[in-house]
Amino acid sequence: MTYTISYRQQVELDELKAFHFDECSFIDWDREAVEPFTKNEVGPNEKIWLKKEKNYSPHTISIKIGLSKIISKYLDFNKSRGRKLDQFIYRNWEEKYPFVKSMLEGNQECWRQAVKRNANFHKKVAIAKAYNIHVHDSFTVECDVYLHSIERVIPEHLEKVTKRGHLRYHETPKTQQYALYESYVYSCLNKITNDLFAVLPCQTIFLNGINGTYEDHYPIFSTVIERKLHQQERCPKRTIEPHRNMVTFKKRSGFIPLNRVYSPNVLFSKER
Repeated sequence: MTYTISYRQQVELDELKAFHFDECSFIDWDREAVEPFTKNEVGPNEKIWLKKEKNYSPHTISIKIGLSKIISKYLDFNKSRGRKLDQFIYRNWEEKYPFVKSMLEGNQECWRQAVKRNANFHKKVAIAKAYNIHVHDSFTVECDVYLHSIERVIPEHLEKVTKRGHLRYHETPKTQQYALYESYVYSCLNKITNDLFAVLPCQTIFLNGINGTYEDHYPIFSTVIERKLHQQERCPKRTIEPHRNMVTFKKRSGFIPLNRVYSPNVLFSKER
C-alpha cells in the first residue's frame, strides 16, 4: 500500500526549512546619519515652490480678472506647507541623530534596541527560544541563539494518506528526523544572520547555535559570517557553508555538541 504525507503536515515540514525566505527591512545607518539639508537654510520642499514662483509670469488677462492673485496665494500656501514639511523632516532627523550616531559607534544598548525594534526573527517563536547579543566594537557583534530541540520541532510520527484517503501514522525514521532538524537549524541561523546584517551596521557576526535546556545547554553550531562574503542562496546550508564554521553533523546521530565556539576575544587576540 502506497502512502503520501498529508498536505497539512507537508506544509509544516516545509516551513521548518523556509525561515530565511522572510526578509527584514534594511536600514542604512550611514545614510541615516547624513543631514537632510543645511540647518537654517531653505529646505528642498520649499525650494520647489520658490522656483515655481520665480518662473511664474502672469499674463495680462490673468492680472485683469484677478487670477494672478489666486495663483500667488496658491504658491504662498505651498511654500509655507513645504517649509513646515522641511522643518518636520529636519526636526525628526535631529531627534534620531544621537541614536544613529551611537549605532555607528557600536553602542551595545543601541544595537540591542535596534534588533528588538526592527528585526523580526525573535518575533517568530518557531525560530528560537531566546537569544543574546554582545557588541564587541562598531564592526563586530556576537549572538547566541537558543534553538528549539529536535523533539520540539520535528514530529515523531508522519501523517500519511492512503490512495483511498485514509490517514495513517508512521514513525518518522531517525535519519529523516536528523535531516529535517539540520535543515531547520541552517534556516534559522540564515534568517538571524540576514536580520542582523539588515538592522545593524556590523561587518562581522559571530553566531552560535545553542541546544539543550535552561539548566544544561551546549553549542552545536558556531560560525563567523562576514558581510562582504555573505551571498544569499536559496539553500540556507549553501549560504552558510562558505564561511568559517565549527559544526559536526552525522546522518545517524545528528548534531554533536561542541567543546568550544568561535569567540571574538580569542580569535582577534590570536590574529593580533
